[in-house]
Amino acid sequence: MMPVLRCAAGRTPVYSAPKKSAPLETELIYGQLFQPMRKIGRFIEGETLGFIPLKNGPVSKGYVRALDLAPVTMAADYKISALQASVFAREDIKSQIMRQLPFGARIAVISKRGDFVKIGRGQYLHRQHCALIETYEDDFVAAAERHMGLPYIWGGVSSDGLDCSGLVQSALWAAGQSCPRNSSEQQAILGRKLDTGAALTRGDLVFWPGHVGIMQDAAHIIHANAFHMCTASEPLNVAAQRIEKSAGPIIAIKRL
Repeated sequence: MMPVLRCAAGRTPVYSAPKKSAPLETELIYGQLFQPMRKIGRFIEGETLGFIPLKNGPVSKGYVRALDLAPVTMAADYKISALQASVFAREDIKSQIMRQLPFGARIAVISKRGDFVKIGRGQYLHRQHCALIETYEDDFVAAAERHMGLPYIWGGVSSDGLDCSGLVQSALWAAGQSCPRNSSEQQAILGRKLDTGAALTRGDLVFWPGHVGIMQDAAHIIHANAFHMCTASEPLNVAAQRIEKSAGPIIAIKRL
């Protein structure tokens, strides 16, 4: 088996076929691991590995541009705790910004000095944007709420934009919980199913065919959706009536 690689771009698409015109399966974000299987032209076929590993296998499979992957030279020990973190050229917030890293990205810190950590030659992050990997959110719903207003992007999992199941996965990873990638897998694996008519509470997951949202309280849901084209909060009954017209009724409610 080929050695595991890491995502070296802020985020990069995972395609369903080895071409940029292929549909997205998901994304890798900086520091996420990828198990390569074979190289096909400018792409590498393989399996994406979760930040919080699943017991039953990889998060997803697909094709990633080879230029966005790099060898693992140091184990990541920190992660990005801000929605976006600027990578500066020097230990100075007025210096050139080299790139942006998304929420949850894993980084290997080479050295620390003052308010900055060094992650590479000419690459510095402000300490305020970093946290130890073992630092987890107490409330995964609060992590989801931090994504409010971010663009809806099919296949997205980062703070640059995400889809419904990407929001659930990003929030649960932030809380130290494993989570599969797609809503159908999340429905099958996560939590226990509630009886019809059960009172809902914060953190319950509501599933429709091909869609999932997170309850903020007994009546409101947060979800990344194509109606608002962003991550939005709204009353569950309003969302349910609208979604039923296109996708069908609620098919499951799961409690973690």
